[in-house]
Formats: sequence, C-alpha cells, structure tokens
Amino acid sequence: MNILHIMVGGPESELPDLSVYDASVPWIGVDRGAIGLTERGIIPIIAMGDFDSLSKTELEHLKTITEVTEFPAEKDETDTAIGLKWALNQKPDLIRIFGATGGRLDHLLANIMMLMQPEFLDVISKIELIDRYNYIKMYTPGEYSVSKIQDKKYAAFITMANVTKLTLKGFKYPLIEANYPFGAALSSNEFLAERGTFSFQTGLILFIQSND
Repeated sequence: MNILHIMVGGPESELPDLSVYDASVPWIGVDRGAIGLTERGIIPIIAMGDFDSLSKTELEHLKTITEVTEFPAEKDETDTAIGLKWALNQKPDLIRIFGATGGRLDHLLANIMMLMQPEFLDVISKIELIDRYNYIKMYTPGEYSVSKIQDKKYAAFITMANVTKLTLKGFKYPLIEANYPFGAALSSNEFLAERGTFSFQTGLILFIQSND
C-alpha cells in the first residue's frame, strides 16, 4: 500500500506515539510541522506552507535539508489543505494527517470542514486524522466495515449533513435505518467485538474512535 504521512504544526502534546508507524512511509511537513519532524530525526520529502510560525533561522536550515515550497501568509487555502492537495497528487492509497486537531479551535474546525470541500469528497476514504486521543475519518453514503483500534474505547458517529437510514451493527448501541439532522452527535458508543459495520443512504458521517 502506498501511504503518505502529513505533519501539521499542532501542539506536540497532542501527537500520538509515531514510533508505532512504519518508518519507511514518507512524510510531508506543513508549516511548523516540518520542524517538528526534524526534531524527531525525520526529514520530510517536502515542506510547504507560509512558515509564519518559523524563525528565519529555522526556515533557512529547513531549506538546506529538504525541498521547501513557500506560500504567502495571505491566501485562500490553509497550509493543511495545500499539503493535502500535494499529497493527493502523488496518488497514494492512504494519507494520515497528524498535528491537525489540537490547539486552536479554529484550526481544528478548518481541518475537519476541509474534508467536506467538493474537491476532497471523492477521496476522503483515503484520509485519516490522528492525534493522541482520536482517530477521525469522514464517510460518504455507503456500507462500511471498520476495525476497533485497540487503545480506543469509544466510537462516535457525527452527522455532518442530514443523514438517512443510518444502520449500526456490532456496536453496543445499534441502529436500524435511523434518520438524523446535521449536527447530531451519536457519541460514547462501543464496539462489541473487533469489527463493526455501518451504512447510510444520504449525508456525511464523521466517524471517531477515541479514548479519555
């Protein structure tokens, strides 16, 4: 499987243990996330962003060790969206994004809402957002089988649009063809075994596995 990892500049305290991921997977550094990688001994294949959170010295050093693409601070797209577009152009099977969920609430919302943009909807099945406490993935209508992440106790289904005929099987709180408006938070559910299935006919679902 062709995988890419993206590191965004969120708080270090919110990052998971990166050592559990395949060290051969290439990394993309977005803004200060590129420095976070180098501090861990990881050289990204490319660094991109407006780099407004880096000092001049940090940016100059970054340019000596990897390819750097700079963008103006005043732009229509977020640095994360720019990094995600670049990653998608490489035609990977899976993209994991780290450092995109902690810290500023506007950054968190922007990164989640980013997945709902038309240009990403067709490929959101390839995109995962991961932090120390959460695994996040957006789903379009269909039927899905999902595996329990061993250190995550809870499963949540957040409706990001009006959802119809939502069915949950293999979870503590099952459902059969239930309808929910945008913004319904079906939280604190749990897997009954190692796998569960869910399906829905219309709308968008933000699926989250989490621990306290």
